[in-house]
Amino acid sequence: MNETAIALLVNIGLVVLVVTGFSLSSVLLGPRRRLEGQKAMPYETGMPPMGPANASMTVSYHRFAVLFVIFDIDLAFLAPWVLLRDRLTLTAMVSISVFLALVGMTLAYVWKKGALES
Repeated sequence: MNETAIALLVNIGLVVLVVTGFSLSSVLLGPRRRLEGQKAMPYETGMPPMGPANASMTVSYHRFAVLFVIFDIDLAFLAPWVLLRDRLTLTAMVSISVFLALVGMTLAYVWKKGALES
């Protein structure tokens, strides 16, 4: 095996060892209190919970979540172009323009379909 593969295996082994150590130490050294009654209730804004914590979400919530992820990933693709804007070639400028046009058309389509309404 070459040096790169050995270094990778050692690194993966150390990561697994550290993660396992942290997980076990939190279980072994962590507090073991049992809360009952009011003390077991989660504290959120000082108001009692309105329903169970594992209640299902509506479709509109998932639609918002997917749209957020899509447009957030678009911003991640824009970051390198913004950081290197003074060294961009004409090809890069054309490609970013096409990309932004596609993002804009996607946003217009989603807006027209009413997916941004709550």
